[in-house]
Amino acid sequence: MKRLMWVLAASLLMFGCKPGIPEHIIKPDKMEKIVYDMHIVDGYLSTIYIPDSAKRVAAAYYKGIYKKFNIDSVSYSRSLTYYNNNPDELEKIYKNISKKLDAQKLKMQKADSLSLQKPKAQETPAPK
Repeated sequence: MKRLMWVLAASLLMFGCKPGIPEHIIKPDKMEKIVYDMHIVDGYLSTIYIPDSAKRVAAAYYKGIYKKFNIDSVSYSRSLTYYNNNPDELEKIYKNISKKLDAQKLKMQKADSLSLQKPKAQETPAPK
């Protein structure tokens, strides 16, 4: 009987205490949105050819993202380090981001193709 209790207690400890995401880490759904916005900003910044200008613009955009999600750079960095050390979680985040970027790309391609289409010439009545 003691042995059964011991096995049961060990099983509970092993399977019952599943490590989750620590309290001080940004949760995956929110982190996904933050990283998505960061990548959009990084893409924009890559189009600015003057490094000093890019740095000034970057600071303002990053502050805006922190404000939007009610975080600071320390919590973002801490969370990013956590996810880098937990590649399975990071992979899930990036799979979702990739899907969002693909959907955005399709929307942009559709909008571009619509803007390139020539409007049909309207028939005007022949002068009498």
